[in-house]
Amino acid sequence: MGTYAPDPHALPAPWDGPRDSAEDSTGMDDRALLRHVLCTLEAGSVDTDMLVDVLLARFGSAGMALSAHPNDLDAVLGAYPSLSPMIATVREAALRLHRAYVRQGDALSGHQRVVDYLQAVMAHDSTEQFRVLFLDGEHRLIEDRIMGIGTVDQAPVYPREVMRRALDLDARILILAHNHPSGDPTPSAPDIQMTLHIQQVASVMGIHLHDHFVVGNGRSISFRKMGLI
Repeated sequence: MGTYAPDPHALPAPWDGPRDSAEDSTGMDDRALLRHVLCTLEAGSVDTDMLVDVLLARFGSAGMALSAHPNDLDAVLGAYPSLSPMIATVREAALRLHRAYVRQGDALSGHQRVVDYLQAVMAHDSTEQFRVLFLDGEHRLIEDRIMGIGTVDQAPVYPREVMRRALDLDARILILAHNHPSGDPTPSAPDIQMTLHIQQVASVMGIHLHDHFVVGNGRSISFRKMGLI
């Protein structure tokens, strides 16, 4: 998160996730995965190998290609206009599956599920976003809400708005998350400053800040595991 300005109206003031690598635990590399997806969506009607080459050259990996913005996909797949919305549907189905897993039972006991979900929903975005998972006293997810969308290297964060939403939802626990479009999840000094400020304000209001994840392309950093909170 590039910049952080303390909210004047507020109260007083490495985890390695699943990697978006060339080959995953199933043994299917990026090229094979993209070929499989394209053949499934447009069986027999596209030059699959050519499109795989184009997608990998443009986006760098299967994960980046399958989660790319529709406008970026259209620029690459213009000759096949039906592919972009179908790929978007595949991505949405995957995100809903991840979200359903996170919503099941105790979210804090499913650390890997949370990491997987955040990787799926944030890792490949080209702009930075800040989101909050609001949990109840039983560690169940009440809401996953984007609280700020910014540029390629910063997103606005307003602790007052985070706390206001937490009170509206009667949330007792918060998990913060933001992505680094550069792919490097190393937290910046403003990231740490903002997190400590939100933790301070939340504590005054009886709300527990459980963790803050910084999400890169294939890697995630946990503030709790780093001893930063």
